Amino acid sequence: MEATQVVIIGGGATGAGILWDLSLRGISAILLEQGDIANGATGRCHGLLHSGGRYAVKDPDTARECVAENRIIKAVAPHCVDEVGGIFVKCAQDDPAFFEQWWRAAGEVGIRSHRLSREEARELEPNLAADILGAFTCPDAHVDVFRLVLANLEAAVARGGRFLTYSEVTSILSADGRVRGVRYRNTRSGEEDEISCEVVINAAGGWAQGIAAMAGVDVPVLCDKGTLLVLNHRLNRRVINRCRKSSDADILVPAGPVCILGTSSIRVPSPEGLAASREEVDHLLRLGDELIPGLVNARILRIFCGVRPLYAPMPVEVARGREISRGFALLDHGTRDGVSGFISIVGGKLTTYRLMAAAACDCVAAKLGVDVECTTDKTPLRPAVDRTTHHRAIHVLPHPVAEMMERRLGPETDQVIQAIETRPDLAEVVCECELVTRGELEYVLGGATPAPACTIADVGRRTRLGFGPCQGTFCGYKAMLAGFQTHRWTASEAATEFSAYLHERAKGQAFIHQGKQVEQLDLNYDLYGADRMLCADSGKQDGI
Repeated sequence: MEATQVVIIGGGATGAGILWDLSLRGISAILLEQGDIANGATGRCHGLLHSGGRYAVKDPDTARECVAENRIIKAVAPHCVDEVGGIFVKCAQDDPAFFEQWWRAAGEVGIRSHRLSREEARELEPNLAADILGAFTCPDAHVDVFRLVLANLEAAVARGGRFLTYSEVTSILSADGRVRGVRYRNTRSGEEDEISCEVVINAAGGWAQGIAAMAGVDVPVLCDKGTLLVLNHRLNRRVINRCRKSSDADILVPAGPVCILGTSSIRVPSPEGLAASREEVDHLLRLGDELIPGLVNARILRIFCGVRPLYAPMPVEVARGREISRGFALLDHGTRDGVSGFISIVGGKLTTYRLMAAAACDCVAAKLGVDVECTTDKTPLRPAVDRTTHHRAIHVLPHPVAEMMERRLGPETDQVIQAIETRPDLAEVVCECELVTRGELEYVLGGATPAPACTIADVGRRTRLGFGPCQGTFCGYKAMLAGFQTHRWTASEAATEFSAYLHERAKGQAFIHQGKQVEQLDLNYDLYGADRMLCADSGKQDGI
C-alpha cells in the first residue's frame, strides 16, 4: 500500500488546483481521476473566464470572486487565456430595466465597463442584430480548460505531486471515525490498489455526492445539465452576453478557430449519460439567431452536454438550477458529520477554481499543522519559453505552428524541437485545424511528458487535435498510426483505440442533420465505414 498525506478525488480544475496548491505548501498528495483530465464539468463548458458580469445582479458575492479571480488567472496562466474581452448586449425583446440594473450592479462589484451605443457595439461586433439598443463592455476572456488543468498538474508534478488518470475510487477506508485512505481501480487494466493518507479531499464535482456516500456522509449536489453547440468558425471577436436574467442561449464564446453557443438549464439525476434532443438544439439556435442573425444556419461541428454540480442543501434543492448560487461550499466532515480527515469542496465554477482550491488547502494545512500560506495567486504556473528555443522553433517550423506549440508545451517545447532537428519528418503538421505537428503528437504519446496520453481522445485534450472542422477525420487516423509506430499500442490495440475514437466523435454529432457538416459526416462514413448516426438513438454527448 502506497502512503501520502493527502488524496484528492477528482481531476477537474479544482482538483488540479488543489494538487498545485498543496505542492507549493510542501504537502505530499496524490490525485485520482476516474477518466482523463477534465473529465467532468471542467471539460464540458464554454471555457468562459467570467468577468463577474453574469452574476453582478443576482449573486454579487460570486461576481466579486469572479472579478478577482479573472485578474489572477490572466496573470498566473497567460498561456491558457485568450483575452478577447466581452460585451453585454441589450436586445429589443429584453427588459430595459434590467439593462440599467446591470450597469449599477457592475459598478458596485468592481467590473470595469463602458457603455456603448448601438453603433459602437456593432462596430466592435458587426454580426450583431441591427435592432440591438446598446451594450456594455466587460473583461470576459476565453480559457483553454484542458491546458489550464494540465498546467496545474504539471506544475504540481515538478514539485513532487502525483496524479493518476483512469483511477476510479471504489471505497474510502476508515477506522475509529477517521478516514485512513482509499481503494481504487484502474479502469483500463482492472488492477486495484490502496493508498493510505491522513486527509481525503472530495473534489469530484457531479460525482461528489456518490464519493461522500462512501464515507457515510451526505453532500447534496444538484446536477444541472447544459447543452452547448460548437460552430465551425468565429462569428464574434469577443464574448457576447445577452443582458437579461440568465436564460438559454445567452452566451456566445469565441474559442480558437470556432465559437461555442450555450447553454440550457435542465435538472438531471446524475452527470452520466447526458443527452441533447434535436428540439433542444433547434431551440438554442433560434435564440442565438436573435443575437447574431443567420446563426441558425451556421455549420454545427459538434454538440455536447455538461453538468453544473450545484451545492443544494435544503431548502435550496427545490429551486431551479439558474436560481441556485454559483458560490462554493467547503464542508469539513469532521466537524459537520463526525468523520475526521474527510472534506468536500462543492459548487463554484471554473473561474473560481483557484479560490476553491485555496480554501480546501487552508483547511488541510490547518489539520496537518502546516503553517504555509497559499501562494497560487502570485506564482506563475510555468515559466516562459526562452528566446533560444523560440528562435530554434521558428527556424524549423512555420511561425504560426511554432507559436501554437509554445503555448501548449511551454518550456517542454525544447524537447520537441530537439526531436524535429534530429528527425525533420516530425515537423509534419498532422492536424491542420489546430496546427499540431507529428513531433508534438509523439511527445504526448510518449513517456517523457508528465501526463502521457492513453487514448486518441486524450491526445486531443492535450493538443486540441481533432477539435477543428474535420473533427478528427484525418488527424485521428494519423494519431492512431503514431501510437502504433511509437509502440504505445500494438496493431490490434491501435485499431481498437481508433474505433473508440470514431465512436466518441460520432456521439457529439448524432443530431447534426443539416448543412455542410453532413457532408463531412458522409466523408467519415466513406473513409472508415463509421456510421454517423451511430448514437442517434441515445444522443449521448461526452464533451468537446
